[in-house]
Amino acid sequence: MKLIRIIAMLSALTVAIVTVASAYAGSVNPQSWALPSVLAMIFPAMLLLTVILIIVNLFICRKAAIVGVASLLCCLSPALDVCPLNFSEPAADSEPLTLLTYNVMQLTDFTGTSVSDSPNPTLRMLASSEADIIALQECYDIASIAAGEANRPLLDSISRHYPYRSYGARGQSLLSRFPFDEIILSRPNADDFRVRAFRIYIGADTITLFDVHLQSIGLTPDDKQLYRDLTRGDTQGRGIKGEIREIRSDLISKLTEAFRARALQTAALTDMIAETGGKCIVCGDFNDVPGCYALRSLAATGLRDAWRKSALGPAITYHANRLYFRIDHILYSPQLITPLRTRRLTWPYSDHYPVEMTFTLNNPATTQD
Repeated sequence: MKLIRIIAMLSALTVAIVTVASAYAGSVNPQSWALPSVLAMIFPAMLLLTVILIIVNLFICRKAAIVGVASLLCCLSPALDVCPLNFSEPAADSEPLTLLTYNVMQLTDFTGTSVSDSPNPTLRMLASSEADIIALQECYDIASIAAGEANRPLLDSISRHYPYRSYGARGQSLLSRFPFDEIILSRPNADDFRVRAFRIYIGADTITLFDVHLQSIGLTPDDKQLYRDLTRGDTQGRGIKGEIREIRSDLISKLTEAFRARALQTAALTDMIAETGGKCIVCGDFNDVPGCYALRSLAATGLRDAWRKSALGPAITYHANRLYFRIDHILYSPQLITPLRTRRLTWPYSDHYPVEMTFTLNNPATTQD
């Protein structure tokens, strides 16, 4: 029994150290050292493991359970970024509005269940949405992508509900019930840094919206297959050394390159936000997790995470290739809006799930119809 308690304590200490380290690893600039950003990706899993160990150790070694509780207290704020506990919704001081952000994967049916000449399922979801503003990624002109008689009623419905639309050549598109102008940004888009900005006119009020798509990891089909094999425990005769070599060369190296690229892109995005006045909503596919360097950098400018403020519990927004992460985010200026509720919708037809935020304008000039 004594040996079991020793093992429990050592396990608790090890998990506690890794959990706390991963909670704050996103504070390190990947341009200086990228490996901590990889560590930050496992923080949600470490939180879950810590909770499980606390429960188990209550019956084995109370001191080990105390170590687990102490580690949770040390990383309480990052833990609430992952798993917020907003059990109630604040009262709306003005007419609520809804923003939806969604990477639609070029309207391809991720489930593979669509029948030829049937209505596009993603279009069907968009047509049924009650959001006031929809920011899309990986979406070009939907009328040309989803051409065909089966989609005509859906396209007509979208056009009626969202009379103001703009489709970007690089995939950032906006559907809106309200008129808007695009802001011409001073920095050109890089190959894997896609951002558009808009001024949306809601009655006498104006909000600035950034629709972003930051650098992807860039894994090839072979890399994704390797990851799936490893998560299944299938080494295919590679052995431990072979696995470590492939992980280091094929997965970790690409992750670190992507982290460095997103750090540069976030710096550019921060400059763009400052040039447009600072008070805004930033949403889209960040390709990174809560607590990452990109989100921390934007938070340092005064932006807040809508999920932390108004969601309940953890969620994933990317669900392909066993890569289950929340990488789609909505940030906002607290002087501009108040989020009432943020949630993930379970539309399965893209490799991403959409994220929806209901909010009110702070000090609106007029009441919206």
